Amino acid sequence: MSRFLFVIASLFFLITSCKKKNEQKEELPTKTEMNISIEHTDYSKINEKYVDEIKPWKEYFIVEDFLQELKNTTPTEALNNALELKTLTKQLKDSLNIESLKTPAFKARINVFENETLRLADMTLIPSISASEVNNQVEKIMVIFGSVNDKINTVYAKKKFDSEINLDSLFKNQ
Repeated sequence: MSRFLFVIASLFFLITSCKKKNEQKEELPTKTEMNISIEHTDYSKINEKYVDEIKPWKEYFIVEDFLQELKNTTPTEALNNALELKTLTKQLKDSLNIESLKTPAFKARINVFENETLRLADMTLIPSISASEVNNQVEKIMVIFGSVNDKINTVYAKKKFDSEINLDSLFKNQ
C-alpha cells in the first residue's frame, strides 16, 4: 500500500510541476524600462540669421544631427551611442575655429557639454544603471547643447547690434 501511495504522490508531483513550467512559458516577456523609447525635450536652436556665421564649423552640425537622433531614443540606445557622442564632442571642442566664439564664456559651455557627454559614456560601464538616470543624463545634454546655441545667438546678436550702432560717432559729438 505504501508503494502505491508513493507512486500516486510521485505522479501528482510530476504532473503539477510540468503544468507550472508550461504556464511560465506562456507568459509574454515584459518590456523593461531600458527599452522604452523616451522623447526628450528639444534644445534651443541657432537663429537662422546666424547659421551662415558658423557654417565653417562642420563638427557643430555633425553633433547637432547626432543629437537629433538621440532626441527620441531608449536608454539602451543612448548608452550604445554614448561613446560615439563622446568622440564627436571632443572633435567639436578641438575644431572651434571661429574667432568670435573663442571666448571664455563660450568655451566654458563647450567644456560643460563635453563633461556631460563624458558622464553618459561613463554610464556605459555601470552595470546597475537605471533607465531614469540615463534619461536624466540625456536631458542634461540636450539642455546644455541648447545653452551653447543660446550663447551663439547672443554673440551674433551683440555683434549685429554693435555693427548697427556706430559708437565712435556717439562719443565724438560730446
